[in-house]
Amino acid sequence: MKKILLGGAIVAVILTQAATAILAEDNPVTKFGRGVSNIVISPGEFFTQPIMLAKDHEAPVAIFGGLLKGAGMFVARECVGVYEVLTFPFPLNNNFKPIINPPTTFTDWENRKTQV
Repeated sequence: MKKILLGGAIVAVILTQAATAILAEDNPVTKFGRGVSNIVISPGEFFTQPIMLAKDHEAPVAIFGGLLKGAGMFVARECVGVYEVLTFPFPLNNNFKPIINPPTTFTDWENRKTQV
């Protein structure tokens, strides 16, 4: 019984340390997660871009300009997502940092500024 408890405690410590390393920013796991996130939720750009444009522009500009910008950002995020998923084990030139800013579609989108 003592051996089982000791083994369980050792496994718990190892898993805790591994989780800490995995959850740290800018490593292969976060790069992979960012890539998958960009692939899956990039259609959200059609939603966020008109809202961001509405902060500084009238409704027609926000709607039509936002949809056009959303289409461009959708394609950009899809490409970046595929790139990050395919290259997640390798640090390459940006050392696991995000390629596009903000890193994902809904990262702090309500506070972002937009430019037309």
